Amino acid sequence: MIEPRFTLGDTVFMANYERKETSIVCPDCLGSARVRVILGDGTELKIECGGCDPGGYQQSTGRIRQYEYAIKIIKRTVTGINLGDSDVEYRMDGHDGHCYIGSQNGDFRVFATEDEAKIGGEMLRQKHEDEENRRLLAKTKNHKTWSWNATYHRNNIKRLEREIEYHRSKVEICKSRVKEEI
Repeated sequence: MIEPRFTLGDTVFMANYERKETSIVCPDCLGSARVRVILGDGTELKIECGGCDPGGYQQSTGRIRQYEYAIKIIKRTVTGINLGDSDVEYRMDGHDGHCYIGSQNGDFRVFATEDEAKIGGEMLRQKHEDEENRRLLAKTKNHKTWSWNATYHRNNIKRLEREIEYHRSKVEICKSRVKEEI
C-alpha cells in the first residue's frame, strides 16, 4: 500500500489545464481544401483534401482544428483520503460546492507547493497537447494514398456511368412498350 503524502486539513495545489480550440492551415492542401493527384498515366485530378476533412458530410475546410492548453493551478484543502494499493486519492471540496478528486499518481496531480504544481501541470499539459495534435494532424485514412483515393473515385464514376446507361436503356424499352399498349 502506498503512503499518503498529505493529511486531512492540508492545503494542496492541484495542477490541471484548460483547452481552447484554434485552427491551423492544412499542411497537405495549404488551405485550398483540394489536392492535385497525378496518376501513373499522367492524368491530373483535383480531389478533396483528406487531411483537413472534418468527417461526416462536411467538405474539407483547408484548416485543421488544433488546441492550445493553459495550465491552471487550483488551491484546495484536503477533506478526505482514499488509500488504494497503487494510488492515493484526495478529496477536496471547492468553494463552488463541487468536489474535486486529486491523485498522487493519476492525471490530476496534487502538489505541496504552487511551484511544484506549475512544473507538474506543464508536463501534463505538454503530454495532452502532443497527443491531441498528433491525432488531429493525421490523415483521415492514413493507410490510403492520395492516388488510391483518386483511383477509387474514378472507378466509382465509371461504374455509375455504366449503371446510368443501363437504366436509360431500360427507360427507352419501357417507353416503347407504353406506346404499343395504346
